[in-house]
Amino acid sequence: MMAIFIAFVVTAFCNHLSATAFSLPLSRQSNTLIHPAITSVTSAEPRASTTLFNSNNSNNDVNLLQQINNALDTTYATLIDLLFYGKLPSPLPSGMRRVPTQFIAALGTPTSSSSDAGAEQWGIWRVDPGPRGVYVQDFRRNPSLGKNGNSKMKAGWEFDPNDFWIEEFGRVMEKPDFPVSPGRYMVTGGRKVTTLLTVDPPDGRGRQAWRLEEGTLYDVTHLPCRSARYFPKPGQEGKRSPADSNWNDFPVRPGADMPSVKGCDKQDYAVLFVVAVEK
Repeated sequence: MMAIFIAFVVTAFCNHLSATAFSLPLSRQSNTLIHPAITSVTSAEPRASTTLFNSNNSNNDVNLLQQINNALDTTYATLIDLLFYGKLPSPLPSGMRRVPTQFIAALGTPTSSSSDAGAEQWGIWRVDPGPRGVYVQDFRRNPSLGKNGNSKMKAGWEFDPNDFWIEEFGRVMEKPDFPVSPGRYMVTGGRKVTTLLTVDPPDGRGRQAWRLEEGTLYDVTHLPCRSARYFPKPGQEGKRSPADSNWNDFPVRPGADMPSVKGCDKQDYAVLFVVAVEK
């Protein structure tokens, strides 16, 4: 219990430091935000003000802030693992095993959905894609990044200019694996609800049903984690990149929609933390 308490205190400190450094007007752990409009491509939600991360900073300042953010993110992910381990049911439901935190990218109606079809459109990251990502500013500083055989990022994943993902701090991420495999997953949003998610095998039309044992999709959405998938509009294929985003739109407030990228369509996804899977 003492280890869990210490982890909680350090996590709270990291959240405070991160929120202060990047001028987030709300706590990263707020439970009172408006739910994310997961399937919307527009938003009236005000963006976070950014006083340190903007185009007027020198490259050295931006690089330093990126390094600080990556360090905080890695520490935060580790502490999340410790905290969720303490929250897991003991013993786990029959046939389940604990795993380092994984991340499901989900679509659905957040406040009312506890079951639906459509899980064939969900993806899963089995490692945290944030620290493995590349900042949109790097694409602006290096126009050849992601083009002409320069598509492999430092972490080893391939960038696809016609289908790319960005997260709340302005990092371009590797794609999740599609679709989520059928089975049971213990999921949480890091707030009140930790429950079982069941994903069914595909039916004759290839559609996969899903259902939560408790709560709604919103209850198991981790609000500080924002993610969206971007596709160049017809006629813009190969002509658009993360460099077309507005750096001042980041970081994104917890629960808010992701910003647009010029010349691209966007699909917002909810992020669910997976803390146990079937054996």
